[in-house]
Amino acid sequence: MLEKGFDTGTADITFWIILGICVVGYLVILATLAHTIVPWVMKKLPKKNKSIPIVIEDNDNVSSEKEKTQEQSIKDIRQNAEKLYIEKQTVKINLFLEYSHLTMAPHITDDELLRLDEYIRCYAKEESLPDNLTPIKPIELKKPDMFHFGWNMAHYFGYDKQDVAPWLKLVFLDLSKLETSTIKGKLHDSQARKHIIPNIDDIPKYLAEQNS
Repeated sequence: MLEKGFDTGTADITFWIILGICVVGYLVILATLAHTIVPWVMKKLPKKNKSIPIVIEDNDNVSSEKEKTQEQSIKDIRQNAEKLYIEKQTVKINLFLEYSHLTMAPHITDDELLRLDEYIRCYAKEESLPDNLTPIKPIELKKPDMFHFGWNMAHYFGYDKQDVAPWLKLVFLDLSKLETSTIKGKLHDSQARKHIIPNIDDIPKYLAEQNS
């Protein structure tokens, strides 16, 4: 502009106008690149997968804990079942002991009655009789009465009637010399009512009748 004869003021104004136009143009180009070119370039770049933290369980520990829980559960079930069984068995034994006291007490001594209780418990629990067992010798009772007592006991606890014969031979002195087969054949008598101890099919019912 100076070479063409313009003054310095005009040249300066022209310079700033052209510089302003260039700045505006630069900003326009920059904005265009930011809105079009840059997104296009970003799309072409390979995507990075976000890493997701994965929690890996220790299968051995998990299985071990499950097994322990199951074992404890089974143990609790077994203990509860055993406890319930013992409670029911105790109630059942005590009821028969009540029958035994009512039936046998008038015919044996106090000491014999206590021993008989022990022998009955052994039978009910299917345990062996004591090695030092002292036989009982009832007064006034005849052999059929003791046969019937044994049958009533086996019937009440739900055991094989014939299997009570060895128990009777050991417990009652008057039966010790009898053959086991003889005892087995006389455990039940259809005319049992004529004896002091008859055969009884329902011990609980019999006790209820006696106590009424």
